[in-house]
Amino acid sequence: MPRANLSTDALTRAALDLIDADGPDALSMSALARRVGVQAASLYAHVRDLAALRSAVQAAVFTELADTIGESPTLRDLADAQRTYAFAHPARWAMISQPVERNEITEPAASRISALVVGSLDDYALPESETVHAVRFASATIAGYLALESASSFAHRDETTDTSWNRALDALDRALRTWTTEDPS
Repeated sequence: MPRANLSTDALTRAALDLIDADGPDALSMSALARRVGVQAASLYAHVRDLAALRSAVQAAVFTELADTIGESPTLRDLADAQRTYAFAHPARWAMISQPVERNEITEPAASRISALVVGSLDDYALPESETVHAVRFASATIAGYLALESASSFAHRDETTDTSWNRALDALDRALRTWTTEDPS
């Protein structure tokens, strides 16, 4: 019989705490079992395997992030909310870029984030056929900046990163407003 204090949700919350304390690479079934005070075998009554645990953790992060972003954001609102979340929860933010199984992409939390990102591009006159490319471009720009910032790659300068962040978002806005569908080849 499963222990009363163990459930998939409780283990997901404990995994988030573990990640906050020790980073995403520390997440393992044995580390989680130690954290909740049980044998690793006890976890498998609630979580299929480490991949399923990672998926549950990532879904929880996507849900938190979507709640931070809110409804119908502009691209700048979306980017600023992501930056706020990345500063507040750097280890959880790192979980976003972890690979997921293809069937996990349709999870409600991932679908919600995807819809928010696509919706943030509504202000731009992009043909539907270009949406996936624009989403990838915007996501890579935002995530790349945040990855460099969180790795203290800009710490060698005294200036705050806020001006650079705003310049990057202005450039992203200009690029999306002038998006072309001409084939570059």
